[in-house]
Amino acid sequence: MLRLTTAAAAIALLAAGCGILDGSSSDSSGGSGQVEKPNIHIGIIASVDDAPVKVAEKLGYFKEEGLDPKITLFQSASQTQPLLNKGDLDFSLMNYVSYFQAASKKTLDAKIVADAYQGTPESFVMLARKGVTIASPKDFEGKKVSVHQPPGNIGDLLFRSTLRDNGADPSKVTYVQVPFPNIPKALESGQIDAGIAIEPFMTQAEKDLGATRSLKVIAGPTLDMPLSGYVSPSKFAQENPKTVAAFQRAMTKAQRASGDRGNLQKVMKELTGVDEGTVPLLNLGVFPTSLDATRVQRVITLMRSYPELSQLREDIQATSYIYTAPSS
Repeated sequence: MLRLTTAAAAIALLAAGCGILDGSSSDSSGGSGQVEKPNIHIGIIASVDDAPVKVAEKLGYFKEEGLDPKITLFQSASQTQPLLNKGDLDFSLMNYVSYFQAASKKTLDAKIVADAYQGTPESFVMLARKGVTIASPKDFEGKKVSVHQPPGNIGDLLFRSTLRDNGADPSKVTYVQVPFPNIPKALESGQIDAGIAIEPFMTQAEKDLGATRSLKVIAGPTLDMPLSGYVSPSKFAQENPKTVAAFQRAMTKAQRASGDRGNLQKVMKELTGVDEGTVPLLNLGVFPTSLDATRVQRVITLMRSYPELSQLREDIQATSYIYTAPSS
């Protein structure tokens, strides 16, 4: 039986000794002098999105770039916002919807420094609990369905958009806030009839509970949707451009390496509690190795289709929120 450790669902501290987005190998200086701050603090969550951070630590990519990070595990990326604002985190993964919500409201002053994860039809789906029949999008009406915290998250918007595109009414669904790591337990207890799931929690619920895939939320208009990225406080990024460049180079190598499941097997147990034998069964998305404003703009377009949820405060453009290295 696949079971996740409680650390995957709670805040835990993982002390770790662990670029320009071209993936090039370099010494710790990146060819332009020592990094300004080698001892960086990175915030991650217990999901496959963040596996590349642990891969970078495991394979020595941070060390190669002169970085010695402390890595802190959070239950939800939204918990990192206060720490980013206080300067207690130098880098953190955030889903793009939560990031743009906060950045547009000016409750978070941070820039996107690297892309993290891109969805595929099989990697981000709605799961129905055993005994609940959902044969079409209309069948979700009247059901209890999970949304992440806070409401209006990327998964929430993708689900509502898919229902609307298929003739179902998202307003007739009862929404229950459940963090991703708690989806299997919520399905098992009957707290929800269906939940939007990412890996490894999707495979856990299928193997252990007999949950079934009931709806693909990344398909058609939302195909290849960007889901998350790494952000850095604007002040930190401006004052430490060589450190940011070193982080980018390390993560580019780690993103590429994470396409090899053998590398994921080395880190997923510590990160999420999933055993090595289950990693080959996981439905993986894409780990991008470059940051493209046009792709990220698609998230903003999706958010604008649900203004009451996304709460964007201005007509924003992704280019304004992507970090630009200072000219030398």
